[in-house]
Amino acid sequence: MPRDLPPLNALRAFESAAQHLNFTKASEELFVTQGAVSRQIKRLEQDLGRPLFHRDGPKIELTPLGATFRDAISEGLAVIRQGTARVRRQAATPTLTLSVLPSFATLWLVPRIVDFQQEHPDLELRLSCSYDPVDFHRAPEIDAAIRFGRGSWPGVYVERLFDSEVFPVCSPALLKGNSPFKSKTEILDYPLIYATEAMDDWERWFAAADIEFPKQQPTTRYGDHMALQQAAMEGQGITLARSLLVEPNLSSGRLIKPIDISIRSQFSYYFVCPPGVQDSEHVGTFFSWLKRQADMANTRDRD
Repeated sequence: MPRDLPPLNALRAFESAAQHLNFTKASEELFVTQGAVSRQIKRLEQDLGRPLFHRDGPKIELTPLGATFRDAISEGLAVIRQGTARVRRQAATPTLTLSVLPSFATLWLVPRIVDFQQEHPDLELRLSCSYDPVDFHRAPEIDAAIRFGRGSWPGVYVERLFDSEVFPVCSPALLKGNSPFKSKTEILDYPLIYATEAMDDWERWFAAADIEFPKQQPTTRYGDHMALQQAAMEGQGITLARSLLVEPNLSSGRLIKPIDISIRSQFSYYFVCPPGVQDSEHVGTFFSWLKRQADMANTRDRD
């Protein structure tokens, strides 16, 4: 009986080399030697009867046939990884692994997670905190994710959870008792704390407030919303906070709103998972609970 499938090790070697376009990096990922990767791919090319890479010394590029084969193999191995992970989970304690943004986990999800645990004590929830995009094909242990952005991620199921208002906040000590501002232009008398360029909303906020955008150059930019709030609490200046994440620090008095002008964030929080997984038993259970929490949060934001 003819063999209709190449060896799995050869396919894994090819997938890794095609992703990195580097045999050495592929060998490091697979914990084998560079020579082993090269031999596996040579055998695969002999089996297929066509070259999969153009080789120019240490530099390699996929041939058109190699690119087509890469897409097919990546999809096939992803199905195998996901199926293996699901079977392993079903054989053990029911678990749900969720990849979440650290700031969202700390400032919003963790304070509410007890409610989910009380409703579903037999389901173990595992939180993996990361800002990186989730590749469900290469990380099949991740069932779903919560990410912040515009929601334009191809190849996955995406549903918006939360919108968020954005407004200035600062430490009460920064204003030395002069709160709130008597004039909106008083904000120009204080240092501003900026997010990274991709996420910063100061220019939009100044346009909405009808104040000329200041020409001061930020000396530091923060890529994490917890860091932005912490910098404000340390008295470093005024930052823009998302209503969804800042409420605990406003309620405690650690932060205050020096001016009552808000804008709608240009980004939202989204639930993301492989297509169809949103209706699976454990993911669907958590997703339903999360949507109820989101509805309550969005209602409070509108009030």
